[in-house]
Amino acid sequence: MSDPIEPDKPFRPEGIGPEAPAPNKPNAFAPAEGTPAPPPGTPGSPYAPPPPKRTSAQIRADIDAQRAELGQSVDQLRDRVTELTDWKSQLRKHRKQIIVGAVATGFVVGGLMALRRR
Repeated sequence: MSDPIEPDKPFRPEGIGPEAPAPNKPNAFAPAEGTPAPPPGTPGSPYAPPPPKRTSAQIRADIDAQRAELGQSVDQLRDRVTELTDWKSQLRKHRKQIIVGAVATGFVVGGLMALRRR
């Protein structure tokens, strides 16, 4: 005879699920246990020196340069938006495509009207 299955316990294979033990593998990216930390100031050191300080004059110069660059970018963007939203110049630039589209639309509408009259 086989063992009776308890109805209130779901079947779980051994080693699967939240009760399973975590695999005991070392972290491939961490140094081996017992390895001393690199000396301060070298790459990989947890004791990196602070970044060099900037003077207030350098910070102001950077802000002024960023402000000038931002102003140029905004002007270029404004010019591009004006160019793209000018519908008259768009009609002039894309005249052939518009005519082809209008002819194709006319054929489709005419064909649908001819089919409806039957």
